[in-house]
Amino acid sequence: MCGASTCRWRLDPGQTPEHITEVLAQCVRLSGLRASYVEMICTRGQPPWGSRDPRQAVNQFYAFAVPYVWLANAEQRENGLHLQISDVQRIPPSSVDPTAKNYHWNDMTMGLLGALDSGFDSAVLVDAAGHVVEGPGFNVFCVHQGAIVTPDVGMLEGITRRTVIEMAQSLGLPLQCRALPASELREADEVFISSSGGGVLPVTRVDGRPLGDGRPGPITRQLVASYWAWHADPALSRPIDYAA
Repeated sequence: MCGASTCRWRLDPGQTPEHITEVLAQCVRLSGLRASYVEMICTRGQPPWGSRDPRQAVNQFYAFAVPYVWLANAEQRENGLHLQISDVQRIPPSSVDPTAKNYHWNDMTMGLLGALDSGFDSAVLVDAAGHVVEGPGFNVFCVHQGAIVTPDVGMLEGITRRTVIEMAQSLGLPLQCRALPASELREADEVFISSSGGGVLPVTRVDGRPLGDGRPGPITRQLVASYWAWHADPALSRPIDYAA
């Protein structure tokens, strides 16, 4: 049985969603980790030797649990990340569908390398129209004129992104899913990113320009607190029986 992303890429992990959930729980249980990052991957596999027909490949399913992975270190989480709007253009959706999870990352990797070489913490890529879409492993949000803004096309619609949208709605915070020009991101009052590797993470500089007073803004701090409160809510989590 395949999910939305695997179906899009004509892959089949050969597992039901229920069995995948049990496999991931077992990975955490066997590791003994109380704070872990779990991942599941479906690969196309290899067709018979000499064949170029991907339909003949045997798809493979992998799953693992490792100690929890942070996309930002402690200092960055406290004082904010510094992002560069990369001059590397994101692969267009007509070539590689970004809404289906994939590791077709050369554009992301080159943008990140350029940002790191220039002294930034990470990169944000834009589309052909100059609109911000996403960064390597994270979605982008900004606060402009009191409203939270996040791109609506051209990016992976991440689970943590969806959680931020749900939190904003529950808190009564105005939110707009729309095109986000790079110039608007540079001039924003606040910027933050969302990722499974850290939840909501503040950004305090874009292209070297401080945002607001140069510290994580009030809406960002509110969403960070809400995220971890939701994260600790038993109603929104699955307990692991380590004694099983």
